[in-house]
Amino acid sequence: MKTEKDYSDIINYEWNYDSLSNRMPLSQRAKIFLPFAALTGYDEALQETLRAEIAEMEEKHGEKL
Repeated sequence: MKTEKDYSDIINYEWNYDSLSNRMPLSQRAKIFLPFAALTGYDEALQETLRAEIAEMEEKHGEKL
């Protein structure tokens, strides 16, 4: 009897990669996700933190970085 987690029918499956003739190149697939920003506002928060850290270091060391 097969259980839900028994994948023996597909574990050793021989995939025919030649059948994927219209497959998109990896370089193009990466561009699909480029405009996706998972964390809205993260870049701005990171820049603000960086500015604050630089200002603190300049104040501590007395020179402009």
